[in-house]
Amino acid sequence: MTQQPYHRQNLAAAIVQRARQELEEAGGDRLSLRQIARFLEVTPAAVYRHYPDKAALLTQLRQDIIEELTAALHAGVLDSADATAMLQRMVTNLLAYVTAHPHAVAFIVVTPPPVPQSLQTVVTLLAAQRQAVATPQTTTAMWTFLLGVLLQRGTPFDATWISEQLLKLLAE
Repeated sequence: MTQQPYHRQNLAAAIVQRARQELEEAGGDRLSLRQIARFLEVTPAAVYRHYPDKAALLTQLRQDIIEELTAALHAGVLDSADATAMLQRMVTNLLAYVTAHPHAVAFIVVTPPPVPQSLQTVVTLLAAQRQAVATPQTTTAMWTFLLGVLLQRGTPFDATWISEQLLKLLAE
């Protein structure tokens, strides 16, 4: 290993760039600060000065990827005044990003927890009372909607509105 000066300019950017490259190649689970230090030919202590632990580096990567995804999502959307065309462009942008960066997307999209048994039970009861059919897809859609609501921190949803939306899912 060649000795590099500890105060190498843009070392933090080089660390993030290498971490992103490793993430894109193999996913976030295999990311190692020591491997990054070896690749950049610096001591692990130099890397730890910028990122005290793997979690700090992963937080930075997550933030960078979310910003990149947001920018990609909006690219060219305002080229049309038609809302349907705007939506289609956003979906196209999203699919292109996912295709180009599957590990990055997998990294930022946390695997949702399984559908709770209690929700499955309530959906089955609701379906019976309303003489509707509750499929596993219906329950999964309801759970996904609820998780989405949970992710909307600071948005004041009330229980009545949420319940109405879930009932609409059941009716479909």
